[in-house]
Amino acid sequence: MGLISAILALLKAVPSLERLFLKIADGVKEANAANRYEDKLDSIDAAIADARGGMLHSSKNEWSEDPDRSPPVPEGSTISTEVDASGPEKSG
Repeated sequence: MGLISAILALLKAVPSLERLFLKIADGVKEANAANRYEDKLDSIDAAIADARGGMLHSSKNEWSEDPDRSPPVPEGSTISTEVDASGPEKSG
């Protein structure tokens, strides 16, 4: 324990060494956080891949990253509307 307190006293006595030590410690913390973040992203990607595993890949069922995109309409399909002009049937 005496060695650690001696190192801390030296760092406090020389501010430039203290700043260097703090920068190194911050860099190590940031690197660890970046690694944890990448691991979380990898696990999310793996879960998505597992969920999509039963789906066959084709142009009909492609993933859209744009939520506002309208769904594709197959070419050649026509939509027609007709109005029933006969009116209500009269009984009697």
